[in-house]
Amino acid sequence: MNFIQGVSSLLIGYLFGCFQTSYFISKIVSKKDIRDMGSGNAGASNVTSELGWKYGILTGVSDVLKAFIPTYLVVFIFPNANQEINMMALAGTGTVLGHIYPFFLDFRGGKGIACYIGMLLAINWQIGVAVIIGLILLTIITDYVSVGSISLYIIIPVLAYISGDYSIIVIRCAVVLLIVGMIKHWINVQRMMNGTETGLRSVFKKKKLNNHGKD
Repeated sequence: MNFIQGVSSLLIGYLFGCFQTSYFISKIVSKKDIRDMGSGNAGASNVTSELGWKYGILTGVSDVLKAFIPTYLVVFIFPNANQEINMMALAGTGTVLGHIYPFFLDFRGGKGIACYIGMLLAINWQIGVAVIIGLILLTIITDYVSVGSISLYIIIPVLAYISGDYSIIVIRCAVVLLIVGMIKHWINVQRMMNGTETGLRSVFKKKKLNNHGKD
């Protein structure tokens, strides 16, 4: 992999990441900007909370795919490049950064978890599946989606370094995402510390009460 291939992979991923699924779904369904609703986050969890689980699942799956596609695509765009995993890591990192900092929405996007999962599924589907299971279990146990999200950002660079199977480029990509991810989740950390973070169970309970109120 040369410099041009690396930068191109990063840019391709970034442009894919800038497609804000949650923003367009909220505009179509409610005529509102999802960033002005609920937690203000442009992601699947906020869409689920404000618009319902069906739209939340659609958002989550779409965000996974928008990272999976470019991460896998760069291998075919540059078929003769060495160290394919480096290009994949750069493309995936670009997608997560594009999702978090989309240029056409004043760099105000989501928190990148679904995109991170899509990136991992493209690079190593076993790790991706393990991460999905881990996130689900942590969310069920703690009641907080943010606990699983923060754990993902922390665990991946640690495992990449300890395993010794990944290049310095892959590890650096994971560290960059760790830094950005912690910045994006810092408000969640503060809320958990002062007891004001909204739990997943309370979200579904609120939705259930609202649905009963409409009957």
